[in-house]
Amino acid sequence: MDGEVIVDLLDASSVRDGIRGVDAVYHMAPNMHPAEFEIGRNMISAAQDLSVERIVYHSVLHPQIEPMPHHWDKMRVEEALINSRLRWTILQPAPYIQNFKRPPDGVLRVPYRTDAPFSFVDLMDVAEAAATVLMEDKFDYGIYELAGPAVITVEDLARGFGVSLESTDSGEAPPRLAAMFEYYDRHGLVGNPAALEMILGRPPTNALDALLRDSAAGDRADH
Repeated sequence: MDGEVIVDLLDASSVRDGIRGVDAVYHMAPNMHPAEFEIGRNMISAAQDLSVERIVYHSVLHPQIEPMPHHWDKMRVEEALINSRLRWTILQPAPYIQNFKRPPDGVLRVPYRTDAPFSFVDLMDVAEAAATVLMEDKFDYGIYELAGPAVITVEDLARGFGVSLESTDSGEAPPRLAAMFEYYDRHGLVGNPAALEMILGRPPTNALDALLRDSAAGDRADH
């Protein structure tokens, strides 16, 4: 298959048309989509019908957490994939450090407590791990956490940026996003970096280093 193909992920026949002729699928559903389980089933069914050799599923760190509906939906997709006839691999990335940018007004605002612990991961590391897993069969039938090497807080990020920090309420956030913020406020989200280091063949990038690297690159681009 050459070029770009646009499909309707909620239409099983459209999904089949979109992946026809491929050897492997990397499946990452639209962020927080309320029909993620249906989308996942469509992709798995299409891959089986077309005898696709393997599928890599971009899940999330700790999908077992039922209070976050988008995590719970991903766990159900994982189960469907494990029960399929496909060769599969599941990646479970932590929240991306690139979700944060240097605030132009000097105040970093988050809708959860600022000392909640996280294992933020560098998106570039996630991309490298995804490419490696797609190209190498040795990762078949494995579930791999992709977490950064240090447990840090948003307070650490604010200090790295040299800005002040403010905890806000979730305001008019959609229900799935509000549920995530509520969970983060109570627990944060922490994982283990060992699997990511094994896939990369090197230590994962420190999230604070990645944040400052990307911020410096953005500053240069603006000048």
